[in-house]
Amino acid sequence: MVVDLSPSEHFRAFAATVERDGGTTYPAICRGVADDPDVLTLLDAAPPRQRRPILLLAAVHDLLLAGADHPLAAWYDTVAAVRGTPPATPAGDVAAVFADFCRAHRAELSHLVATRSTQTNEVGRRTALFPALCAIAAAQEPGCPLSLLDLGCSAGLNLLFDQYRYTYRDPEGVVVRTAGDAGATVTLECTVRGDLAALPELCSPAMAERVGLDLSPLDPRSDDAARWLLACQWPDNPTRFRRLRAALADVRAAPHPPRLEQGDMVDDLCGVAATVPGDHPLVVFHSWVAAYLDEARQRALVAAVQDLGATRPVHHLYCEAPFETPGLPTPPAPVRREGPDLSTALVHVGPDGAAPVRLADTHPHGYWIRWWPAPVTRRGPTARPGGRAPAPPGP
Repeated sequence: MVVDLSPSEHFRAFAATVERDGGTTYPAICRGVADDPDVLTLLDAAPPRQRRPILLLAAVHDLLLAGADHPLAAWYDTVAAVRGTPPATPAGDVAAVFADFCRAHRAELSHLVATRSTQTNEVGRRTALFPALCAIAAAQEPGCPLSLLDLGCSAGLNLLFDQYRYTYRDPEGVVVRTAGDAGATVTLECTVRGDLAALPELCSPAMAERVGLDLSPLDPRSDDAARWLLACQWPDNPTRFRRLRAALADVRAAPHPPRLEQGDMVDDLCGVAATVPGDHPLVVFHSWVAAYLDEARQRALVAAVQDLGATRPVHHLYCEAPFETPGLPTPPAPVRREGPDLSTALVHVGPDGAAPVRLADTHPHGYWIRWWPAPVTRRGPTARPGGRAPAPPGP
């Protein structure tokens, strides 16, 4: 994270974050083990930027989903769903039971945190990606396709953004816009805040190539990889869990799944981008992945994306939390945000020296979006040679 927190502070901060989003199980666990060295030191085996509570929580969840027999399973609605048993209403201290599980499975958990990384591959974020791509496509010549390169793609689920049904509602629950595949098995619901008319027209763009880049891409056809993705979900949100299971089933059935490449999102970006054929626009997209880079690497990512523009039109589109990503050129929101709920910024940087535009603010899991009435692209006042615009100050 941007702020260097102690392990105990990380767990307490994560408890507050999940609680703000309606979770109860993880906040109780994280606060209860925040001063337990037996639990905290399990993360010592992870790479430094991965030493976050969610990685250990996911490792525990993964073992339970794989069938580990322990009383902790009674607190996990998701485990009951996979095992086909009714959800339980256990009594007692879930944090103490969690700590007991960690002691009983310490070797297995140490291996998982050393070899895995946090990979939520949250399909709900498509409710922001989809209108953004629609807006970018609308600014192109008629019939011009887009290619999409997803950084930190995990299993590549967000690359199939146009194979889902989207329903956007106003704050009162009235449907204001629908789009996508009417016959899709997965429907993504999103509340539109603010100016409803600001949301762009939703017409699925023509797509050429879909490519993902990840340090550890996951094969969605692998039961082990699919279980890890599910384990990165929160155990008391069965709706989100079911949605991911359905999305995994869809990508497994896809006749032409996206191409996923293994590599570093900064160092290997140019090489992977060169494998995307054609001279039509390339949209480089990432969500909740730049937070795992330090500020210098975030700035290097911005420069690497801009350098791709020497050979074709390149759009940089990202959905990230500004406080986690000071190295990204995120403009401030047009108005001050109110309320305690979580939020991320959806930002578009167009080709040829265009200045960054904050398209929208959105929930990290796509539950709501507030689209700002701003153009998709606008040229910066003083582009540097080579089409690179000066980076604006951080958020």
